[in-house]
Amino acid sequence: MVWNNPRSIGELSRQGLLGLWRARGGGFYGLGYVVTFVVLEVRLVAGEFGSSDSLMAFLSDQLLEYLLRLGFMSFLNVALAFLWPLFVMQYLHGWGLLLLVIGYFGFERWLRPLVESSLPELRRSAADDVAKGPGEGDGPR
Repeated sequence: MVWNNPRSIGELSRQGLLGLWRARGGGFYGLGYVVTFVVLEVRLVAGEFGSSDSLMAFLSDQLLEYLLRLGFMSFLNVALAFLWPLFVMQYLHGWGLLLLVIGYFGFERWLRPLVESSLPELRRSAADDVAKGPGEGDGPR
């Protein structure tokens, strides 16, 4: 638990983001989802912090409003992160589609092997998914 070992927050965050990426397919789309979600959450917290008068005001506001406003906004960020390709296309117009296509093939060709060599648990998890076969381990249907 983070309270008992504050140094574990990095590893817990890493495992959470990797799990989120794997839940979204572990590919280019999943990576875009995770990056978009992190950016939206950082912007949310930075905006909340920027509107506070002090660190103590920020912390007390967050404790009071977490379940209502910040909790809802985090849920909304989860939903918005699913639409990340649309944000790219809206921001870059026609170039966005080209960037998405190039990004997909570049990811599969160069970035995936680099990421999987850096994060061996992704490779093991993908191998486990293939070994299980379709429909196995998904729970009752």
